[in-house]
Amino acid sequence: MSQLDAAINPVRLNSKRTHAQFKRYPEDFVVTERLDVADDGEGEHQWLWIRKRGANTQFVARHLARFADTSPKNVSYAGLKDRNAVTEQWFSVQLPGQDTLDWQQLDNDEFQVLKVIRRQKKLKLGLHEANQFKIRLRDVADKGLFEQNWSTLVTDGTLNYFGPQRFGHEQNNLTRGFEWLRAGGSNKRVKKPEQSRLLSSVRSFLFNQIVSERYRQYGFETLEGDCVMLSGSHSVFHVERWDDELKQRLASGDIQLTGGQPGWVSKPLTSGKAEQFEADCVSPWADIIDCLASKKVKASRRAMRLQPVNPELNWEGSDAIICFELPKGSFATACISELIDLSVTENDEDSVE
Repeated sequence: MSQLDAAINPVRLNSKRTHAQFKRYPEDFVVTERLDVADDGEGEHQWLWIRKRGANTQFVARHLARFADTSPKNVSYAGLKDRNAVTEQWFSVQLPGQDTLDWQQLDNDEFQVLKVIRRQKKLKLGLHEANQFKIRLRDVADKGLFEQNWSTLVTDGTLNYFGPQRFGHEQNNLTRGFEWLRAGGSNKRVKKPEQSRLLSSVRSFLFNQIVSERYRQYGFETLEGDCVMLSGSHSVFHVERWDDELKQRLASGDIQLTGGQPGWVSKPLTSGKAEQFEADCVSPWADIIDCLASKKVKASRRAMRLQPVNPELNWEGSDAIICFELPKGSFATACISELIDLSVTENDEDSVE
């Protein structure tokens, strides 16, 4: 297995997994964005709660702009949602000085407007809190093994990997990102709208390498010099030495271990053994990290562990129906891959980083 393949199929908590059919129909993968907003009753931003089936988020955004006779730049959403699915999410359309459009006249077989409100502010990328999932896995081969792995997932969570969607069809985003950076990251080689996607793919690959190797060597044990994240936020702090109080906070879920997404840093957030470990993990790509730093792509931290919220398992014959909620930026496929052998080859959308 190549190093790139290892990023797509990294180490799992459950070494044995059964087989099932995933996403046979869009209705097998239902995603609901969790974002509570109030109707201001006025404002130049018309917010639309939309259900889509078999359509990607950007496709819907383009159709909204066309219907409103405005630029696609005036259409916003909090996050990309899967194409091969049934999803519900908010969009906003900035239309200053206009009355609320009759959005029900927008006729499209792939999506429908369920609700319209007016807001003073636009919908910003990453504003949503979480995504709720209802997933049907059809024809589960080994019900006992599935339930055993589900129990482990509920109790221990899984590793907060970026899903294979992030790397593109046949890893094209990743390989193109490496080639572009190693050629100097010239804007002439890659147009600006594509640069963010390629950079994200490369950094996601490096994060997966760090987390996979960290778990393989140490599990969820602590290291001196770790960087931890406050649960429910992106606030992080450095732990020079672990004391009993910090270990208790980690055990209770108040703080989480993190892995790095390399880039430019003004002040390292790890030190000692943790810093050296991560440096060793990504040393084969030192030239890539130098390129990221030279482009001022800021290094960041991401929680190492992913814990599904409000998990529920029901059976309909041999079909398993699982429900859970994940924080924004996390991938349902990270959880599903603990239950069944999963190979995602479709270049589907991913959630917001």
